[in-house]
Amino acid sequence: MSANGSTTANFQNHNGLPIAIIGGGLGGAALAIGLLKHGVKVHIYEASASFSEIGAGVGFGANATTALHLIDPRLLEGYMKHATINTDPERENTFNTVRWGMDERRPNGAKAGDLAFHQTDAKKTPDAPAGFCMRGRIHRARLLDEMVALLPTDVTSFGKSFHSVEQVGAGMLKISFADGTTSLASALIGCDGIKSKVRSFVCGPDIKAKYAHEVAIRAMAPGEEVKKVLGAEMALNSTLYCGYGGYCITYPVDHGEFINMVAMPHDQSLTSTWDQDDWIVPTSADEVCEKFKDFYPPLIDLIARHALPSKWALHTLQHDRPYFKGRVCLLGDSAHATTPHMGAGAGMAMEDAYILSCLVAAVGRSDNIEAAFKAYDAVRRPRTQGCIQRSIEADLAYNFMIEGIEDDMEKIEQKLNENFRWLWYEDLEEQLRRAQKVLWEISGHDVSQL
Repeated sequence: MSANGSTTANFQNHNGLPIAIIGGGLGGAALAIGLLKHGVKVHIYEASASFSEIGAGVGFGANATTALHLIDPRLLEGYMKHATINTDPERENTFNTVRWGMDERRPNGAKAGDLAFHQTDAKKTPDAPAGFCMRGRIHRARLLDEMVALLPTDVTSFGKSFHSVEQVGAGMLKISFADGTTSLASALIGCDGIKSKVRSFVCGPDIKAKYAHEVAIRAMAPGEEVKKVLGAEMALNSTLYCGYGGYCITYPVDHGEFINMVAMPHDQSLTSTWDQDDWIVPTSADEVCEKFKDFYPPLIDLIARHALPSKWALHTLQHDRPYFKGRVCLLGDSAHATTPHMGAGAGMAMEDAYILSCLVAAVGRSDNIEAAFKAYDAVRRPRTQGCIQRSIEADLAYNFMIEGIEDDMEKIEQKLNENFRWLWYEDLEEQLRRAQKVLWEISGHDVSQL
């Protein structure tokens, strides 16, 4: 194994050309680490001037942390250095504490701020330290920094905004960038996010993200201030506040130094569209107070006081098109962007990176990479599209908007347990074996031991 953790380079890139990865966010970096570990030559093309991530905290459940470990144990080690978990020993297996964000709309009902239930997760990854709970939150930039530290310095080109791709010879792609430059690659994997330009080539221009009828208003407040206002239990343990037509979530990042807070009002008009090209638009404290006027006052006061001056329109990418076309493939949000209501978007990208890197390595040479892409699509598309739908259901549950469930907290808990267990307890190694079976059927060679 080399200094960067890669295995012996037995994979054959066509004409020595790398597999191009478009996008250097969490998904692209994780994929590069996984491929390099298998001795696959890669090159990342990032549109920005440096590695960077939009947003603050990101939640990881057992499936995501297991994927990190399976890609490269050093990724899990890096995650554990920065991950923030609930501080209350009695809540060490709790993913979210669910509370009433508004007064219950029935006589003598629960009051805003009252406890509803604790949502738990105690699954561990192989070789995890005793007592380590496999869920937590981490600042996106911290996790990306840990990933970048595992990458050789010569595998990334910055300021390269993807424009188009074409096949120029047997097993050879020509990639054109917005600055007029071109590069050659043996294959291309688009990790360029929800507004992916690579997706237009793979799926066609009609497959676009659709408005999810809600926005996210984010705030970041000092941990000490939040503890004074809400108390240590609410401040330092991930807490979700359900409401009629909207919800809020708060959780600590940077080991409690700051509390990430997000308010998500739901657009009751499900026929509305987002007509602006920009998905990040101005907001104000007044909008927070107006849309959450009946919510738990101390919480809304904190969010309004520390709210960022912009709100994010949420979109999803539900479709039934394959995630690949020829020697070009999609990973993460570029293929299956979801809403954040299960904290699953980044985790799905980590799962993608594990499965795809193993399948590419299994075919042995980039000449056979289409078979790897087809096997990847066979197992990942059903799982990731299912995640989008379940995230939508979770949001409706938080907002008391599921017919037959409404504000019945016992039924909400049952619904969330069903969806989150589906998310967290996926056997990724079994999923890989299913993909390898598909690959075997395509290629006629047993790759299950590779």
